[in-house]
Order: sequence, then structure tokens, then C-alpha cells
Amino acid sequence: MIRVLTAIVLIALLACTLWMPPYAFVVVLAIFLALGWSEYEALAAEAGAAPLRGLGALLAISVAVSFALPDPQAPAVALGASALLAALGGLAAGAKHPLLVVRRTAATLGGVCWLGLLPGFTVAIRFGDDGVTLIALLFAAVSSGDIAAYYGGTLLGRHPLAPGLSPKKTIEGTICGLLASGAGGALVAHYWLPGAGWSPGLAVGLMLGVAGQAGDLFESAFKRAANAKDSSRLLPGHGGILDRLDGLLFAGGVLYGAVFFGLF
Repeated sequence: MIRVLTAIVLIALLACTLWMPPYAFVVVLAIFLALGWSEYEALAAEAGAAPLRGLGALLAISVAVSFALPDPQAPAVALGASALLAALGGLAAGAKHPLLVVRRTAATLGGVCWLGLLPGFTVAIRFGDDGVTLIALLFAAVSSGDIAAYYGGTLLGRHPLAPGLSPKKTIEGTICGLLASGAGGALVAHYWLPGAGWSPGLAVGLMLGVAGQAGDLFESAFKRAANAKDSSRLLPGHGGILDRLDGLLFAGGVLYGAVFFGLF
């Protein structure tokens, strides 16, 4: 019951955020990214590669927000500046320990790419044409795939997908999830995207499903390395912010590419 109530609150928050002005959407996303970075810091530290505290979160949020700026070169500048600052911060943190320099710098820059660059593509989508509908498609494909994979795996799962990363995920559940993602993408594209049909929506939905499940496995690897079940206990019944954003982060970049290359 707690899981269902939390899901209802999250869906209501998403609905309200989507219909806010684009910059309000960015503010809400920045709050989620700050919370997600704190979880990432804890997991990475437990795994033996702690990023720079404080500075890392600021860099990640700056890169994500840069996608909302009118200058198309802003994200590249923000990412380049983040790489430089991450290296300088790593040198300062481990001046007498070369291995610490490498770990701090790599963990910080990797986190900036994961929690800054990838969500930045979602920001760019929100500021583009049909931004609200496209983000609704993103959530429909990834969330429906996540739900179908969970229940499909519970009912039909027999063959493990990647036991070293996530022991409970199965091939059968993955197939159910991909089918649901394709259906979710097709429905939103057909009914809410002018000029789009079933086929492009199905194709993009499947791609988003693959990316979403890859993002889920990627975060699972972090949790396994840190010997943690969830990224945190912030969301009752769901774990932490990263447990909810993992698939969406990867899929947002794929959706941006689909729009950029004219699949819609």
C-alpha cells in the first residue's frame, strides 16, 4: 500500500511539473538532481571512489541547467568547465596520493555525465517543440516498461538476465517490459503527437525501453558495488531518487537523439 501511495504522489508531482512553465520544470529537476547526487556520493564512497563533495553536485546541476540557455554551445562549455574543475578538485583533494586524484576526478566527472549531461537532454526536450508531450512519452514508455518487467518477471521469470548485476531481473521480465514500452510509446505518439503514427511511436518506445532497462542495470551495478539494496530510503516503497530516475536518465538521451534525427 505504501508503494502505491508513493507512486500516486510521484505521478501527481510529475503531472503538475509538466504543465508548469519550462523554467519551473528545470527548478524541480535541479532539486531532484541535488538529492540524487547525495545518494550517488554515498554509493560511490562505499564502492571506494568518492566524488568531490559539494562541488560535484554544483557541476552536475550546472551542466543540466545549461541546456535551458538559448546559446546552443552552453552545454559544451559547461561540460568542459566541469571537467577542468573536477580535475583541479581531484588534484587538491589528493595532492599526496595519485590514486586518490584519479578516483576523485573520475568519480566526479562520471557523476556529472550521469546526473548532469543525461538529464540535460530532457531539459532540452522540454524547451523544444511538443516538449510536454515528448516528456509524457518518455515517462509512459519507461514507467510502463518498468512495471511490466517487474510483474512479468514475478509471474513468468525463469531465466536470469544479469545475475551479477541484478539477481532478480529475468529475460522474461525484460521482454514483457520492452513490449509495454513499445505500446506506451505508440499510444502517446499516435494520440498526442501531431503527424506521428503508430510505427515511429512503437520504434521509439522500444528504444526507450532498452535504454531504460540499461539505466536500471547501470544503477544496480553501483548498488551492488556499494553493497546496498536501494540508493536511499527517501521514497517509501520505492527506495531513493536514483532508483526512480535511473532508467529515465538513459532514455532521455535516447529520446533527444530520436527527435534530433527526425524519427518524429
